[in-house]
Amino acid sequence: MSTTRNTNALKILIGILFLLLLGLGAYTYKFYNELTANKTALSEEKAILRDELNDLLINYNTELETNQVLTSELQEARNRIQNLLLRLESAESSQATLQNYRRELSILRQERDALRKKTDSLMRENALLASQKSDVEAAFDQTVVQRDSLEQQNRALQDDLAKGAQLSVSKFKAEGVIMRRSGKTVPNDRVSRIDKMEICYTVNANALAKPGAHDFYIQVIDPRNNVIGEHVSLEFGENILIYSAYQEINYANQEINSCVYINPAREEFLPGIYRINLFENDRLLSNSVLELE
Repeated sequence: MSTTRNTNALKILIGILFLLLLGLGAYTYKFYNELTANKTALSEEKAILRDELNDLLINYNTELETNQVLTSELQEARNRIQNLLLRLESAESSQATLQNYRRELSILRQERDALRKKTDSLMRENALLASQKSDVEAAFDQTVVQRDSLEQQNRALQDDLAKGAQLSVSKFKAEGVIMRRSGKTVPNDRVSRIDKMEICYTVNANALAKPGAHDFYIQVIDPRNNVIGEHVSLEFGENILIYSAYQEINYANQEINSCVYINPAREEFLPGIYRINLFENDRLLSNSVLELE
């Protein structure tokens, strides 16, 4: 009886131990699965953090390549991301650690958004300043163009006034003449009969011209290309004028007529074509030709 009771107690004890072992095995299996799942989740979370940090790093690299403002601040933020990536790679994967990294990532994103807004604002200001600078430069260039145009107009006006103030002549005429004892002259074109060559011209009226004494020089070139008459050389700077006759006319801005007589180089004039030039100083006023037979 006692032996049977002991056997039953042993069976019960063995059953209890079996149940305990079975429960412990089930708990151990569940704990292992939970631990494995937790490690997998932490690894996935770590990989996600790494990818997000790399994306943020690429974003900063792009900002540094395309923007020329806030460069030092962008570089500092990029360095912080690189350091965070290095720390993440070597850090132990735990929920608390990854949460800390997640908070740092959130702060970095907020800083990136703030820097982007600041960069955009500075770029808009720079664009506005560049536009204003361009407007100022354009206005300055326009002012320079207008000033240059006014200077050109002023020079052109001065040139026109200077040209307008120059004397001009008309009715420039040369002919051979026979001198009568009475002082009268008779036109003739035969060298055997004429005594002198008469050259007449009219100085035109000009209100802009300078009144007073003006020097006029007549140059007569015979068919042999010789200057006849007084044959005097006069220098005007680098120019030399050989003239046949000289006249000083007292000009009073009114029309005035003048004549001069040229003697032949020898006893009589040569037949042929004569070229006659009229100068005020060294400026040619008019010219003409005369043919004598």
